[in-house]
Amino acid sequence: MRLIRSFFIAFIIGLATLSGSLAGALAAWLPSSSLPDTQTLGQVDASDAATAAGNVAVELSRLEAAQDFEALYERMHPDARAVVPQSAVVGWYQAMYANRSTSELTVTDVTLEPWTWGVTGVTYDDAATVSFSQPYVVDGVAQDVTGEVHLVPFGDTWGWFFGASPEFLDEQVALYGDDGSETAYALAQQTAEDTADLAEVPREVRFPDPLHAHIDKFWAARFAEAGRVYHPPNGVIGFERPIVTACGRADPNDEAAFYCVLDQTIYYSTEFRSLVEQQIGDFAWVIIVAHEWGHHVQAQLGFDLGAVPDSAAQVAPIELEQQADCLAGAYAIDAETSGWLDPGDIQEALYITEISGDPVGTAWNDPRAHGTGEARIDAFLKGYGAGISACDLDLSQAEPAA
Repeated sequence: MRLIRSFFIAFIIGLATLSGSLAGALAAWLPSSSLPDTQTLGQVDASDAATAAGNVAVELSRLEAAQDFEALYERMHPDARAVVPQSAVVGWYQAMYANRSTSELTVTDVTLEPWTWGVTGVTYDDAATVSFSQPYVVDGVAQDVTGEVHLVPFGDTWGWFFGASPEFLDEQVALYGDDGSETAYALAQQTAEDTADLAEVPREVRFPDPLHAHIDKFWAARFAEAGRVYHPPNGVIGFERPIVTACGRADPNDEAAFYCVLDQTIYYSTEFRSLVEQQIGDFAWVIIVAHEWGHHVQAQLGFDLGAVPDSAAQVAPIELEQQADCLAGAYAIDAETSGWLDPGDIQEALYITEISGDPVGTAWNDPRAHGTGEARIDAFLKGYGAGISACDLDLSQAEPAA
């Protein structure tokens, strides 16, 4: 699944970034509608369970034969997906099948027995060991290969596991990279209790930078005025070397600042921040973060931050980006009227907004589009002139306060 993040485009010292928005139902990672066995495993006897496990093994071999390695990854057990990146699985299969082909396997035996996954050392008491014979053609030579696959039930189907040891997995990650998909899956499974715990983190701990904490304070006040529950972002994190986020790998040479919906976190290149603050000013940087904070608010209100327009509301990505500019403007006027700004700060905000406009020729419906510098200035000034009410944002859509 392709994860797309929302970027604040920076036209400064050669640091340009892609833009867009993250869309994706988390259920897409576990497409149960495509799984072959629809019975509830707890309601079948051992014979039926063995048959179901065997059928899944056959289905996996069909995916191997079709070289649909992405689909194979989706059929992995959730515990495996939480540890193994898709890039390692797909890379290994692509290398393995560079000189070979296969077809459907024949199940020779199914044993329901405990099994321990060597990568994590976790033992599964309800596992099935499926023995099989599978035909291969390697460098033009046909041969039958015997083997076994270990399956563990989850939900209404069975999942498989990749790798027999942590050393093997580390080797595949070293060869084929870590695309962040296992991190994304693990974060997507975060429980409501975990989220509630995060909500209790004090502002000064969550946002140790007072520039960022001030934006959080603004939004907490607006939600409180509307009688709605405010959930702040999980953090504002700077990175100076490539990192893996819930939305995938982020490289500071390519990406200046973005909001990731999956982990509800704002990320930024520390080098980019330094350039902005040194050559424009600290409030220019604050406006960049305020723009990304706007995306967090949009997500909290149920906006579809997808790479294509929302099928219900037909909201184009460029409209969401300019709404975030408007929300940054609403924050700016509040900061100014409260006496928090220094002389010249609003000029910094206008300048960074203007130079962050799209390159000439960018289509309005380009999923990366934010708008021209002039259009972005207009959006910012709407919020600066009349507050969030001018930004077509209705806080009543948020969860009511108790």
